Amino acid sequence: MNTYMPLLFQKRHVLPGGRIPLRIAPGPQMEAFKAALREGSNSFGVCMFDQDEHGHNFFQIGTRVTVEDFDISPNNGCLIVTVAGHENFTINHLEQTDEGFFCGDCQFIPPWPETEVRQDQQILAEKLKQMFSKHPELGELHHKKQFDNLSWLCQRWLELLPVPASEKQMLLTAPSCLETYDYLISIMQKTH
Repeated sequence: MNTYMPLLFQKRHVLPGGRIPLRIAPGPQMEAFKAALREGSNSFGVCMFDQDEHGHNFFQIGTRVTVEDFDISPNNGCLIVTVAGHENFTINHLEQTDEGFFCGDCQFIPPWPETEVRQDQQILAEKLKQMFSKHPELGELHHKKQFDNLSWLCQRWLELLPVPASEKQMLLTAPSCLETYDYLISIMQKTH
């Protein structure tokens, strides 16, 4: 199924089942946010981008999100929007509007199937519980924690870890979370 929606390109990544606060800057980002609210769908796409020595890299896979809450930052007047991730999509066609923001013709990607966490995979759940305990503001974002679902765990780790967006994009094209699990375990073993 294809859908046309406003798109925001962010360095912070949200995936299906995730919730994060996003900073919406005045200008094109704010116009994209307003367009999403005007359409009544309360949803827009959040896409990944990286910056390197060649400039900005924009990526094809994003996540459709809905707005759950918003507030004005007391520091700089920017809008802080808490969004919930729903489904991933690929951008088939991208165009810039007269207001300066991007809209895309997007095709949804089948979600990773829920996968029960095996005993030997519990480390991902244990370490995420530790992370939420150490940083309660992260844990509070997720009302329904699914520590027994490997797909949910892998997506939360991809949101949290400073993995290059290009690698996240590659992992998200897989039909299940198993490649991501192997990738995450290899990272965690290197750091110990």
